[in-house]
Amino acid sequence: MFDIKVHSETDERIRKIYSIPHQTLKGNARWALGIVTGNNEAHLQAKRSKTNEPIYKGSDVEYYRLKSSSNFIKYNRDSFQQVAKDEFYRCEEKLIYKFISNKLVFAYDDKKSLTLNSANILIPEIPGMHIKVVLAFLNSSVFQFLFEKKFSTHKVLRSDLEELPFPNVSKGDQGKIIGLVDRAIKGEEVRGKIDEVINSYFV
Repeated sequence: MFDIKVHSETDERIRKIYSIPHQTLKGNARWALGIVTGNNEAHLQAKRSKTNEPIYKGSDVEYYRLKSSSNFIKYNRDSFQQVAKDEFYRCEEKLIYKFISNKLVFAYDDKKSLTLNSANILIPEIPGMHIKVVLAFLNSSVFQFLFEKKFSTHKVLRSDLEELPFPNVSKGDQGKIIGLVDRAIKGEEVRGKIDEVINSYFV
């Protein structure tokens, strides 16, 4: 049975979130798809060698960090079916996210890692906002709520991500968030603490 009250409360919460002054990723980010090899069986290897390097797929992406890769590849651009420009894979800092998912799951990468097409790339360029602060918002419960209620999809689409609202964050809070995100990247369980800071911007 359709619950009008619940639906109304959800709409009101969404309206309140968007009423806060904010920026979005639209026009403030670079995007890239992971590599489509055309034949994973031929290109992917199970062991590291002198001629290959790790490549990450969607299932390797966790909140804030990448798992240890179980796939390796010889990076020969001409042998792949579809490949982004090197500048995306080799960027000094980028975010990697699961493409096939009903949850927003973003990891930080500063190892110039390669990804397969189940793991896409986002390089945020929101004025005045550090990449790790953007990461914290993308992994937050507030953004997950918006993703579920506004888009309700099993694919994390660029067009949907471009609608998410990033409020202005003070330098002090940015420093606090970055410190917590650094701990999350190391594997510490601090997602709840990060969420507390993020949620304070949408009260």
